[in-house]
Amino acid sequence: MKKYITFAFLASLTACTQEIPEPPKNSANIENVSKPPAQPNAVPEVNDANCKFEYMKSITDKVIQQTLADNCARRSTLKTTKHKNWVF
Repeated sequence: MKKYITFAFLASLTACTQEIPEPPKNSANIENVSKPPAQPNAVPEVNDANCKFEYMKSITDKVIQQTLADNCARRSTLKTTKHKNWVF
């Protein structure tokens, strides 16, 4: 029993002597406010040359690469079709 009391006493002493961690610093200080935010790279224009697989592979920024691929997949040329009479 004496062992447990000694252990509890030592554990409480070490807990009391530990340093309190410093709170995280706020990133919105005056230095960061005075600097303009970095401009992200622009997504290239959607055209035949930019929608080729080789060009998309050459883009290193994955967000821009995926955005361009999405835009290329969505481009379409809508045409009116002639009405067909379906006969069974």
